[in-house]
Amino acid sequence: MKEHNRADSERRSDKLRQKRLKKQNEWLQDVNTRAEKLASRPAYESNEENQRSVHSQYEQNPLAHIALDEKEFTTPKLHLSWRFLSGLVTGICTALLISAFRSPEYLISNIEIEGLTRVTQEEITTVLDLGQQRIFMISPLIIENAILENFPELHDANVSVDLSSTVSIQVQEREPHIAWEYDGKKIWIDEEGYLLPDRGEAQVTLTIGANQEPPFYIPEERIILAGEKRLRKTVIEKGENDRLALFKVYQRIEPTTYQAVKDLNQLLPEQDIILYDVRRGLGWNDSRGFRVYVGSDLKDIAAKMNMVEEIVRTLVTSQVNPTMISVEQINAPYYRMD
Repeated sequence: MKEHNRADSERRSDKLRQKRLKKQNEWLQDVNTRAEKLASRPAYESNEENQRSVHSQYEQNPLAHIALDEKEFTTPKLHLSWRFLSGLVTGICTALLISAFRSPEYLISNIEIEGLTRVTQEEITTVLDLGQQRIFMISPLIIENAILENFPELHDANVSVDLSSTVSIQVQEREPHIAWEYDGKKIWIDEEGYLLPDRGEAQVTLTIGANQEPPFYIPEERIILAGEKRLRKTVIEKGENDRLALFKVYQRIEPTTYQAVKDLNQLLPEQDIILYDVRRGLGWNDSRGFRVYVGSDLKDIAAKMNMVEEIVRTLVTSQVNPTMISVEQINAPYYRMD
């Protein structure tokens, strides 16, 4: 059995050797055939074929034939960090900012104001003082607040800027309706009861001759008597040097008194001047030579007017010439002769 297996193994080995010899003979024959063919072609054809082979390799990799110290040379790559980029941007912005500060093109050269009637443009531009400022450095909101703070007669202001160095301002101005005169001073009041400083010229329909500034409207959150008295004293004292101090604290006349003024003006349209006394309230100079006071509450004004006429008839009968008649307390009227 072993001898039989050995014989089979030897036959397989012989077959493999014969197969390898056959392949070697075929390869040698192919090489000889190619060599004979190359030898029979002209030399210039072989050179052109070699040139085409090299050129094909170069197109696939232009740097394939370059070597440095027996190592292939590769194209360097540029890596930029975020720190470098942020520094570059900061530098560019700084240069632009310096250029803008040095350039006269960004200086404010024109201020346009629309909506003025009594306040002049020169008064507003003097307060704002925008002469040498850069257009990109100003805040429209700050300008609006400055205008409204220094000009109480302006109840609205809108500011816009553009890079042509122009500041455009749109305002709405309150119109005076009543002039309140006291101690040689004057305050104007518009139709809604807002207090306006005496600035410029205005055509008012009624004048209040008073012995004190008008009663002010005080919001409920400020009705703390002691605190309000201190505030009022401070405002009055400060007003000697700051003519706008009063308007920065008080904005409106007390509504009840203002309504009484308008109602009395309707009852006595011929009266150009209505009187106001802190203790006696509203009144007027009667054409018969005496003053009349009816108080600050006109809910019983018809009865008070009738009482005034009855007192006058009684005094005329008695040949008494009064200088003042007061019916502010309807149950306690009185008159004075001095």
